[in-house]
Amino acid sequence: MALNEVYVDGESLEYVVDSAVVSGDFVVLGGLVGVAETSAALGADSSYYATLRHIGVFRGTTADAVTVGAAIYLAAGATRGTALTTDSDTGSNELVGYAIKAKGAVAGDVFVRINN
Repeated sequence: MALNEVYVDGESLEYVVDSAVVSGDFVVLGGLVGVAETSAALGADSSYYATLRHIGVFRGTTADAVTVGAAIYLAAGATRGTALTTDSDTGSNELVGYAIKAKGAVAGDVFVRINN
């Protein structure tokens, strides 16, 4: 066993987040991607906290056609939310993961394996 291990289970961790984060949001914090298990709650230090899950497949929505393995991004330059796109917008949209199931170009669910 490593003596420098901090968390045995690092699949879900608590972070300081935007106050508008709600359970189910994809959240990007720098290079970390997670899906909020809890909505943002005010802490004793006046910061907002939520638990983000870093491993798994999660559902978001997009009107884009999606192929298996397509890169999926948060839409409109956001750093949180469930509105997703296949358009990187020349790097201004945050990568959240990769599609595990194809879908047509109609509004609907996209299943994303988060990128960690």
